[in-house]
Amino acid sequence: MTGVAILKPVEDKTLRAQVAQQILSMVTGGHFLPGQRLTEISLSTQLQVSRAPLREAIRELVDGGILISEPYKGLRVRPVSVQDLEELYSMRTALEQFAFRLAWNKRSEAALQDLGDRYDRLIEVQTSGDQAKTVDCELAFHSWVYELSGHALLQSQWQRLLPLVQIYMSLHFKTHGSHGQFKHMTTEYLELARGTSLDAIQDHIVEHMQQGLASVKSTDLIDGSGGG
Repeated sequence: MTGVAILKPVEDKTLRAQVAQQILSMVTGGHFLPGQRLTEISLSTQLQVSRAPLREAIRELVDGGILISEPYKGLRVRPVSVQDLEELYSMRTALEQFAFRLAWNKRSEAALQDLGDRYDRLIEVQTSGDQAKTVDCELAFHSWVYELSGHALLQSQWQRLLPLVQIYMSLHFKTHGSHGQFKHMTTEYLELARGTSLDAIQDHIVEHMQQGLASVKSTDLIDGSGGG
């Protein structure tokens, strides 16, 4: 006698996903700041959702490194320390340089057009003043070289960095507006990524990261207590 297949209840994950996306947008949009405490009661009231999908969304964001939940301390947005930023920038510099070495000879006309399209979307959204969308577009712009590299482990490491990168970018936006004063750096990045000198884009990545680090370390939103 063959076993009888048992159907499992269908889970509606749409509400959880919407809740998680809204909370994430509040973080990347600069409305929930690093270290800020959150409560389930307040979130549930504002979002007008029950505790079940809210807790699922919170668990997802905690697992993703956007929020932290500690016994007796409650829920808060992940704080960012100077050490966090220095480690992030050193890692991003190394990873992005490596990604360009791998991707350099894979830059087809279609790939470069894709990069240009991502740049255009970023510039368009920057002028709108929508911080959360700007963060999304900037992440998409910088993800291009990792995707083009074709290196699965490298891509995995980039994905692991994204929560901290998202929070960093929200701090950058909070401090400097829509990245307007650094637009020339993004434009130069695009031109060098399309160019003929791998050394030039490698050098630019170092400069780009150092300027970004210096600009955010000066903000009073950074936790000076050490690791986040």
